[in-house]
Amino acid sequence: MKIKKYSILFAFVVLLASVLACGSSAPAGVSNVYMANDADGNNKTTTFASTDIIYVFFDVNQVESGAQFQIKWYALNIEGQDPAEAFLVTDYTYTGEAVVFAQMESTQGGFPAGQYKVEIYLNGAKVGEQPFTIQ
Repeated sequence: MKIKKYSILFAFVVLLASVLACGSSAPAGVSNVYMANDADGNNKTTTFASTDIIYVFFDVNQVESGAQFQIKWYALNIEGQDPAEAFLVTDYTYTGEAVVFAQMESTQGGFPAGQYKVEIYLNGAKVGEQPFTIQ
Protein backbone atom coordinates (compact mmCIF):
# COMPACT_ATOMS: atom_id res chain seq x y z
CA MET A 1 0.00 0.00 0.00
CA LYS A 2 2.88 2.36 0.80
CA ILE A 3 4.40 1.83 -2.66
CA LYS A 4 1.09 2.80 -4.34
CA LYS A 5 0.97 6.09 -2.40
CA TYR A 6 4.51 6.93 -3.51
CA SER A 7 3.66 6.06 -7.12
CA ILE A 8 0.72 8.47 -7.10
CA LEU A 9 2.83 11.19 -5.50
CA PHE A 10 5.61 10.59 -8.04
CA ALA A 11 3.10 10.78 -10.93
CA PHE A 12 1.74 14.06 -9.56
CA VAL A 13 5.25 15.54 -9.26
CA VAL A 14 6.09 14.49 -12.85
CA LEU A 15 2.83 15.99 -14.13
CA LEU A 16 3.45 19.26 -12.27
CA ALA A 17 7.02 19.47 -13.61
CA SER A 18 5.84 18.90 -17.18
CA VAL A 19 3.20 21.63 -16.89
CA LEU A 20 5.79 24.07 -15.54
CA ALA A 21 8.24 23.16 -18.29
CA CYS A 22 5.74 24.02 -21.02
CA GLY A 23 6.21 27.74 -20.51
CA SER A 24 3.93 30.56 -19.50
CA SER A 25 0.78 29.67 -17.65
CA ALA A 26 -0.69 33.10 -18.45
CA PRO A 27 -3.83 32.82 -20.55
CA ALA A 28 -3.65 33.82 -24.18
CA GLY A 29 -4.43 37.48 -24.76
CA VAL A 30 -3.57 40.72 -22.98
CA SER A 31 -2.54 41.46 -19.39
CA ASN A 32 -0.96 44.23 -17.35
CA VAL A 33 -2.69 47.16 -19.08
CA TYR A 34 -1.24 50.48 -17.89
CA MET A 35 -0.81 54.04 -19.05
CA ALA A 36 2.10 56.46 -19.06
CA ASN A 37 3.05 59.88 -20.36
CA ASP A 38 6.38 58.73 -21.80
CA ALA A 39 7.21 56.42 -24.71
CA ASP A 40 9.25 54.09 -22.50
CA GLY A 41 6.34 53.51 -20.10
CA ASN A 42 8.39 54.49 -17.05
CA ASN A 43 6.16 57.32 -15.81
CA LYS A 44 2.97 55.36 -15.14
CA THR A 45 -0.12 57.45 -14.51
CA THR A 46 -3.84 57.66 -15.20
CA THR A 47 -3.96 61.47 -14.90
CA PHE A 48 -2.68 63.55 -17.80
CA ALA A 49 -2.28 67.20 -18.77
CA SER A 50 -4.32 68.30 -21.78
CA THR A 51 -1.20 68.57 -23.96
CA ASP A 52 0.43 65.26 -22.94
CA ILE A 53 1.03 62.47 -25.42
CA ILE A 54 -0.92 59.62 -23.81
CA TYR A 55 0.38 56.05 -24.03
CA VAL A 56 -1.31 52.75 -23.21
CA PHE A 57 0.88 49.66 -22.76
CA PHE A 58 -0.08 46.00 -22.43
CA ASP A 59 1.63 42.63 -22.24
CA VAL A 60 0.80 40.10 -24.93
CA ASN A 61 0.63 36.42 -23.99
CA GLN A 62 0.51 33.44 -26.36
CA VAL A 63 -0.83 35.40 -29.35
CA GLU A 64 0.02 34.37 -32.90
CA SER A 65 1.94 36.77 -35.11
CA GLY A 66 -0.48 38.41 -37.52
CA ALA A 67 -3.29 38.76 -34.96
CA GLN A 68 -5.21 42.02 -35.22
CA PHE A 69 -5.31 44.50 -32.35
CA GLN A 70 -7.59 47.51 -32.26
CA ILE A 71 -7.14 50.25 -29.66
CA LYS A 72 -10.21 52.46 -29.20
CA TRP A 73 -10.15 55.78 -27.34
CA TYR A 74 -13.36 57.22 -25.78
CA ALA A 75 -14.26 60.55 -24.17
CA LEU A 76 -16.81 59.72 -21.46
CA ASN A 77 -18.08 63.11 -20.30
CA ILE A 78 -16.99 65.66 -22.90
CA GLU A 79 -19.69 67.91 -24.33
CA GLY A 80 -20.45 67.09 -27.96
CA GLN A 81 -18.74 63.68 -27.78
CA ASP A 82 -20.79 60.46 -27.70
CA PRO A 83 -19.27 58.31 -24.90
CA ALA A 84 -20.28 55.14 -26.77
CA GLU A 85 -18.39 56.12 -29.93
CA ALA A 86 -14.60 55.98 -30.13
CA PHE A 87 -13.05 59.26 -31.25
CA LEU A 88 -9.82 57.53 -32.27
CA VAL A 89 -9.17 53.94 -33.39
CA THR A 90 -5.71 52.50 -33.96
CA ASP A 91 -5.36 49.23 -35.88
CA TYR A 92 -2.25 47.15 -35.29
CA THR A 93 -1.08 43.84 -36.75
CA TYR A 94 0.82 41.93 -34.07
CA THR A 95 4.40 40.96 -34.97
CA GLY A 96 5.55 39.08 -31.86
CA GLU A 97 6.49 41.71 -29.25
CA ALA A 98 6.02 40.90 -25.57
CA VAL A 99 4.76 44.44 -24.84
CA VAL A 100 2.67 46.56 -27.21
CA PHE A 101 1.79 50.22 -26.89
CA ALA A 102 -0.41 52.77 -28.64
CA GLN A 103 -0.51 56.50 -28.25
CA MET A 104 -2.71 59.49 -28.87
CA GLU A 105 -1.90 63.17 -28.97
CA SER A 106 -3.96 66.26 -29.60
CA THR A 107 -3.46 68.13 -32.84
CA GLN A 108 -5.64 71.05 -31.73
CA GLY A 109 -3.87 72.51 -28.70
CA GLY A 110 -4.90 69.98 -26.09
CA PHE A 111 -7.62 67.58 -25.02
CA PRO A 112 -10.66 68.84 -23.08
CA ALA A 113 -10.54 68.07 -19.35
CA GLY A 114 -12.65 65.08 -18.37
CA GLN A 115 -12.94 61.33 -18.02
CA TYR A 116 -11.73 59.02 -20.79
CA LYS A 117 -11.07 55.34 -21.38
CA VAL A 118 -9.12 53.20 -23.80
CA GLU A 119 -10.27 49.72 -24.85
CA ILE A 120 -8.11 46.99 -26.37
CA TYR A 121 -9.53 44.45 -28.82
CA LEU A 122 -7.85 41.29 -30.11
CA ASN A 123 -9.31 39.84 -33.31
CA GLY A 124 -12.56 41.71 -32.60
CA ALA A 125 -12.98 40.65 -28.95
CA LYS A 126 -12.47 43.14 -26.12
CA VAL A 127 -9.53 41.98 -23.98
CA GLY A 128 -8.76 45.01 -21.81
CA GLU A 129 -9.59 48.56 -20.88
CA GLN A 130 -8.18 51.39 -18.77
CA PRO A 131 -9.94 54.55 -17.59
CA PHE A 132 -7.96 57.80 -17.32
CA THR A 133 -8.42 61.49 -16.63
CA ILE A 134 -7.28 64.60 -18.43
CA GLN A 135 -7.03 67.72 -16.25
